[in-house]
Amino acid sequence: MNQAIHTLDLLQWLVGDVESVAGSVSTRSLADVIEVEDTAEITLNHASGVRSLFYATLANGVNSPVTIDIVTERATLQLRGDLTITHANGSVETVAELPARLGERSYWGISHQVLIRDFYDHLDDGAPFWINPREAFKSLRIIKDVYAQSFVGS
Repeated sequence: MNQAIHTLDLLQWLVGDVESVAGSVSTRSLADVIEVEDTAEITLNHASGVRSLFYATLANGVNSPVTIDIVTERATLQLRGDLTITHANGSVETVAELPARLGERSYWGISHQVLIRDFYDHLDDGAPFWINPREAFKSLRIIKDVYAQSFVGS
């Protein structure tokens, strides 16, 4: 939950709200190191009728950026650091990820820094911040549903 909840936020922002989930969390590789789950697998059914698959693990052997692949009829989007959009006509667009400062864990990116700065900027202008508790609850509900499915009868 701690490591991947923001990726669930991003997935919903890109693909749409989730109506139902089927999934599990488990400790597959790090039982001798941590007392919580290290892996989550989730199938998400979105309100639009789209289905997405979500996999997150703390047991990866190397630090890797979040990877999201979205395939549509007109384009394929791949997020892995940079965002690459390959259109059906063969044209390609790339949106470069902003670089992390030296010494930071670059695979985390700078999204927290940008988001916090945006939040404080909204305090001065009086406009409501664009992420509210209702938005945050969407990913929390998914996580809670998956935990409930994982530990039924425990």
